[in-house]
Amino acid sequence: MKIGKQFLTALLVFLALGCFVLFLSFFLPSRTSSSQEDAVTLSDRAQNAFSSVEIENASGSYTITYDDDGYHCDQLKGLPLSAAAFDELAKECTSLTAWGPLEQPRNSDGGVPDYGFSFPVARAEAVYSDGGGILIEIGAQVTGANQYYIRVNGSSSVYRIDRGSIRYLLSDPSVYLDLSLAPSTADGGSSPSKIRLTQGQTVLELERMRTAQTDGAGFSYNYQLVGKHPYYVDPDAFETYFGGLKSLKAEDVVTLYPTDVELKEYGISADAPKSTLSFTVLGETVTLRIGNFSGDFYYVYREGIPAVYRLSALSVTWDGADEYALMSRYLMAPDPDTLHSIQIEGEGVSGQFIRTETGWLWKDAPLSEETFDSFYRLLCSLRAEYQIEDPVQNILPEMTVTFVYNENTQQEGTSGPRTDIIRFIPYGIKRHAIEINGEACYAVRSTYVSTVLSALSNLQDGQVLDSSW
Repeated sequence: MKIGKQFLTALLVFLALGCFVLFLSFFLPSRTSSSQEDAVTLSDRAQNAFSSVEIENASGSYTITYDDDGYHCDQLKGLPLSAAAFDELAKECTSLTAWGPLEQPRNSDGGVPDYGFSFPVARAEAVYSDGGGILIEIGAQVTGANQYYIRVNGSSSVYRIDRGSIRYLLSDPSVYLDLSLAPSTADGGSSPSKIRLTQGQTVLELERMRTAQTDGAGFSYNYQLVGKHPYYVDPDAFETYFGGLKSLKAEDVVTLYPTDVELKEYGISADAPKSTLSFTVLGETVTLRIGNFSGDFYYVYREGIPAVYRLSALSVTWDGADEYALMSRYLMAPDPDTLHSIQIEGEGVSGQFIRTETGWLWKDAPLSEETFDSFYRLLCSLRAEYQIEDPVQNILPEMTVTFVYNENTQQEGTSGPRTDIIRFIPYGIKRHAIEINGEACYAVRSTYVSTVLSALSNLQDGQVLDSSW
């Protein structure tokens, strides 16, 4: 009786353990087939042993060879090629690791599964520099996995391989195109010397100055807008809109050798692109036609290269760039060394600053360097605070500033020193429109005008003015 109780206790323990194991089999993840199978090296040759490969896949067939001059592909003659992409292909042809071999159960008719090798999705026959080679066949995709069945050299052994390990064997020739959209001279450290952006009827041009320029407000600039308003380009704005041009790169290639009809469908035909962007680095110019937007990318055509690219919308940083977005907001800040005189007229104030060999005069009275510099910083603190939409009224300005430069004017039909005339015209409530040489585009708070006129009404040598307003 005592033995029976011990037996019953042991039986209950074994039953409990069995239930626990059964529970684990239901609720714990089972090992994947990858972990059940071994990693197997199908090829282990040095990458530099690659000599050529003939590839057949869904895109057709093509051959890639390698010699002392680099990689070659007849379908890509005359196009910029990516050595890095070719190197990856050479790696896939010389170094292959897969999972397996697979157990191949017999079918009802006594045969084994085909795994897609009757009609392989890719076939590659590579030749090595020593005369050896390898035949790679890619069968069907593994159900529910980003893997394919693979076999080599006609063997009956079948393995599974990750798609990333055979990406180039599955690709068309366009995958070997260089995706860089920057000039070949761009090395990551050279900034564009010229930029031209055309959006509809609007043309925006920037040019890098030979040397950095410092304005009267003390800010330094490398670029200047070209055209009617040659404003300096704000450095932060330049970096935001155009800082990535020297390393601009497409996502991939949509098609090679597009027809005129295809170019039109993508919005990048020569006569009607959505927009164009040209930029020059170390004397080499690239012109891009920016086409239709699709999801999260734009279609792009680089002139001179018969290919349509996809460019991520995040890379199109120049979208929305205009004069106001790029220009320095300090509209009235010429370098004082370029000036001959400054005439200022306003309510209760009229006078002229004249530059002499010994310093500046105000109403013929000399000013110390500290006093003039502090006033000039105040004068140059003018900022365009917003763009105006309505025309200004035909009324007298409350303040007029005339800069007279040391150089002569270059405008036809005129002679004498070059001048800039800035008028401040009441515009709305406590605002002044800023009219520069007859054109008013921007406005500023009226406190700027009142602060400058108040400082001038009591300006005396020895003063150090505050430039805030």
